[in-house]
Amino acid sequence: MYGRWDFAATEQLPDYMKICFKALYDTTNEIGYNICKEYGWNPVDSLQKAWASLFDAFLVEAKWFASGCVPKADEYLKNGIVSSGIHVVLVHLFFLLGEGTNKESANIVNANTDIISSVASILRLWDDLGSAKDEIQDGHDGSYIT
Repeated sequence: MYGRWDFAATEQLPDYMKICFKALYDTTNEIGYNICKEYGWNPVDSLQKAWASLFDAFLVEAKWFASGCVPKADEYLKNGIVSSGIHVVLVHLFFLLGEGTNKESANIVNANTDIISSVASILRLWDDLGSAKDEIQDGHDGSYIT
């Protein structure tokens, strides 16, 4: 449903999930509309793709946790780059700033370039390090550092 952004598919969801999806749907479309009004191009497809990738990464982590699977470090970090949410934030910021807002720049941003991946890697590891220091680690928190 979130991958297709099909609002009609929410009928099968519990009410609390419908409310969350509607809020995300409306907010994403409003941001796209405002950017289009200001800069002449609507990036809603890129914004939706960023959110869908984030939710996919959350599902991967949930499956790991539920199954007791401990992913390899490179698998964890590859998924963690997305689940950190940095890509979603940077995609929104990029379009809100309006510099070069067009299809070509959207393709570059959608590709999750090295600069975005590098920032996300650093922030993911920093967050995991902070969690390791602040919480009692028992190997069940899903962080890179146990």
